[in-house]
Amino acid sequence: MKRENSPTLDRRWALTGDSVSRSLRKLSRGYQIWRVLLAVGLSLAAVYVVIPYGLAASTIYVGTTLMTAVSVGLAVRRRNAIFCPTAWTLIACALALATIGHAIWYWLDIRGLEPFPSLADAFYIGVYPLFILALWLLGRRNDGGGGAALSDALIVGISAAVLGWALLIAPYVYDPSLTLGQLLISTAYPVADLMVLPLILRLVFLYRSRILAHLLLLAGMVAYLSADMLYAHGNAVGWYLPGGLTDGLWLLAYTFFAAAVWHPSAAEKPRAHASSARFSSRRLIILGAAAVLPPGIILLTAGANFDIVRVAAIGSILIFLLVLHRMAGLIKRSHQQAEALEHLSRTDPLTGAANRRHLEQTLAYEVSRADRAGGSLSLAYLDLDHFKRFNDTYGHAMGDALLQNVVSRWREILRPTDLLVRIGGEEFVVLFPDTDAGQCRTVVERLRRAVPDEQTCSAGIAEHRRGDGGSTLLGRADGALYKAKRQGRNRAVLAVGSRSDT
Repeated sequence: MKRENSPTLDRRWALTGDSVSRSLRKLSRGYQIWRVLLAVGLSLAAVYVVIPYGLAASTIYVGTTLMTAVSVGLAVRRRNAIFCPTAWTLIACALALATIGHAIWYWLDIRGLEPFPSLADAFYIGVYPLFILALWLLGRRNDGGGGAALSDALIVGISAAVLGWALLIAPYVYDPSLTLGQLLISTAYPVADLMVLPLILRLVFLYRSRILAHLLLLAGMVAYLSADMLYAHGNAVGWYLPGGLTDGLWLLAYTFFAAAVWHPSAAEKPRAHASSARFSSRRLIILGAAAVLPPGIILLTAGANFDIVRVAAIGSILIFLLVLHRMAGLIKRSHQQAEALEHLSRTDPLTGAANRRHLEQTLAYEVSRADRAGGSLSLAYLDLDHFKRFNDTYGHAMGDALLQNVVSRWREILRPTDLLVRIGGEEFVVLFPDTDAGQCRTVVERLRRAVPDEQTCSAGIAEHRRGDGGSTLLGRADGALYKAKRQGRNRAVLAVGSRSDT
């Protein structure tokens, strides 16, 4: 008999199909939007560079900047899963300030007015604090420690600052034709760039990301800084003209920002590199070149400009201090790892009790000390009764929990000087320094009563005799344990030759 679909089932399938279709269309639109923004932005940047400078070029420039500001803002509002939306909101605000600054600057320039500084500079300068805060937030929200990456970024950043002072800032400082306001604005741009650069390098060193949205953002920041540096140098030397490749780099930066925030991978959280303290050969070369650059500038400018020499010397000192800080961090990390490895090599991973290796070292020392001082030393070998049956009944997870609970309870009874060791499976050894067989038996009975879940425990006790080695003492306690098991389990037995206070 042919089965017919019910209307309710048909509606459910239709709703499910519509939901899937909407999700696919939404995902497809996400991929298309970033591609469209990238293509349109690159095309407008190329047109701006090619056409003669004038009203049309300025309209394209302001319109492109406005388009990127609006697109970044819309992405923050409409996309729910974007990584660090606060940082992208700050970038959108920065682009909005840049749009206003461009509109003012082109309006003044086309009218033949060239005041410097102008109102446009106030908006341009306002872009940098927003960029700095956005980059800081993107680097702060990671799973790994960013201190090492920040130290490396500061080393390169200070080296770049020395070079920036020599090439970009010093020419303005020594220009007698500039007023104080012009000097402050002219130097503010390269100084702000040199503050942004370490934060960009920090992201590169920290994440080493292959996420395309992350790479597009970094490429945009690099393009923005490159345009700033070229503008500052061209303005100082006299070759900069509006409408050229330098302005095109700013449009390129804005385009990368818009494409980055709309790319689907913008929702992914970049993961910090597994070992932020680790040096790669590439990073070592970068840091080495950065450390050599300031002394090189000193050699090239010595005798020509004392202030540049002084700045380079200060930069060298700061880089040296940062390198020391970096080395101190590596040494501290190495010590922590060595301590962790040492702890793991002496500890049972399941219960946290000592392991056989730790027992062998401590037992040899305590036997030697007892022989020299003539003191007492006892050892108890304990075994949980019918542990396999417990595992078969309740499962291995419950068996592991039982072992952990046993160790936890026994530690509350033992002294800090006693050593609790898991030999393997359900077998344990407790080493009692300065304890005779009778005292040891009293403590062992308390340990046996503390075993949880109505389980029982058998024990063999041996007291050290002069001339006993560690293996001999351990063997006599093991023999006493087997005797306890043969006698019916759930008891403690003294090894032959062990003294008792009873």
